[in-house]
Amino acid sequence: MSLSRPPSTALFVDVDPVLVGIITVLLLIVFGIYLFIRRTLLSLSEGMREGKRR
Repeated sequence: MSLSRPPSTALFVDVDPVLVGIITVLLLIVFGIYLFIRRTLLSLSEGMREGKRR
């Protein structure tokens, strides 16, 4: 009978911490770009609505 690793640690074997850091930074950059574009479009639509009222 062979002893196998617990399934909870099998997912984290041989993961390079540098790769995890790079992926985290890329995800943060993408999220920041999303928030920037969202804020820009919301301001644009608010300005269009304000312009129609005048």
